[in-house]
Amino acid sequence: MSVRNYIDTYLKGWELGDGALSLSVTADSFCYDDPNTGRIPRHEFVQFVEDFKTAAVEMGGAVNANPFLKYTDVVIKDNELPATVWCWWHAVGTELEGCALVKVGETGVLHEKIAYFSSLPEQQD
Repeated sequence: MSVRNYIDTYLKGWELGDGALSLSVTADSFCYDDPNTGRIPRHEFVQFVEDFKTAAVEMGGAVNANPFLKYTDVVIKDNELPATVWCWWHAVGTELEGCALVKVGETGVLHEKIAYFSSLPEQQD
């Protein structure tokens, strides 16, 4: 499978909320970094995706949202390995959004690190 196919499949899994699909193109050393939950090892990734979907439902998202995530501003730099993917994501039906940085090598997706976007609290006079 090509690096571009790894990228497309991985992102499609997240778009559909299908952790197993995303996991299918990860390298054995894959890990996912979330600022709220910490580092998620490969063997816990599918459950993490399910928990993430549950959190989105609690924030107003549909139970079986399709798509689950919408991506905008996807930037792929694959002229050298590991390839770098940066994108802005939004959980459909919620205010949950942020950015993701994904590294992809010849053996699959190596790492993803996300950040959440949030408005600052209103200033008190």
